[in-house]
Amino acid sequence: MQLTDLSFLFDENPNPMWIYDLSSLQILKVNKAATDKYGYSETEFLVLRANELHPQEEQEKLYKTLRKKGIDLSVLQGINRGGIWTHEGKNGKNIYVELASHNVKFENRACRVVSATDASEKMHFQEELIWTKSNLEALINNTEDQIWSVDKEMRYVYMNRAYRHMITHLTGTEPKNGDHTDLHPGFTDNEVETWKQYYSRALEGERYTVVTESIDPPTQKKHSFEISFNPIYKIKGDVTGVGCFARDITTWLETEKAMIDQNDRLRNIASLTSHELRRPVASMLGLINIMDRKNFFNPDNKEIIEHLLVVGNEIDEVIRLIVDKTFMDGPSKEKYQNP
Repeated sequence: MQLTDLSFLFDENPNPMWIYDLSSLQILKVNKAATDKYGYSETEFLVLRANELHPQEEQEKLYKTLRKKGIDLSVLQGINRGGIWTHEGKNGKNIYVELASHNVKFENRACRVVSATDASEKMHFQEELIWTKSNLEALINNTEDQIWSVDKEMRYVYMNRAYRHMITHLTGTEPKNGDHTDLHPGFTDNEVETWKQYYSRALEGERYTVVTESIDPPTQKKHSFEISFNPIYKIKGDVTGVGCFARDITTWLETEKAMIDQNDRLRNIASLTSHELRRPVASMLGLINIMDRKNFFNPDNKEIIEHLLVVGNEIDEVIRLIVDKTFMDGPSKEKYQNP
């Protein structure tokens, strides 16, 4: 390609452009957009080599990339899209550009013409994306809840640390992305079939939650898990997989059961108080009312006192029954049992 009278397409191009000699990398021509963007005058630009637009640490990256691709700058031919690179302006600030180049004949020399498109916004977006992904990964992997997803073939697509640890703990084998869930060792045929049914329901578009139980191998303690299955959709609405969230609700269920038991005991206490205790208390109050309190030695008081002793024993028995219902049947019964 020869540089011709169409050079105004180079000179007036809104994107920074320059031409450099392939053998020496010396910049031979530069347009106004480049001098404006990089802050160099045209004279200053023309003493630079193409590689010197990169910061020092970026130059090594440039050479590694070229060596990896097997590219020799001295014989580079055709259009080359170099991706996003960091350049350095005269003021020392970084400039993010997306480079595209093509071989050209200039002043009878083998050269490359380079176009640099501003990639600051794209770079910022990529950095935001990386930052968001890193934070999301940190959030997902720092929870004790298990999070994982499978594709339409029921192969693992993603697993957080908690899920990997749980499956490894239960089966002795760590799951890996790409593994078929129904081929993972450590599960019984019934368990595999149950989970296939769970995934199939979600792959058909159903969003639902189940509670499952599993036995912890070292302790043989039963654990309960609440698991939600969520279809993953494409933009067009097709289901492409299932996202799953599981949390151990064993402690929550135990607490709930303890509260239910406590409420039952409180209802029993209320019943005993309103029925069994009220009768002897009413009898006691009646006996006290007929007692001769002015003449304590009245012979009739002896019989009343004997009746009070009987009523007192009845009250004591009811109180013992309330204590038994409150503590002896509750979670702290060991504290109140006789040694």
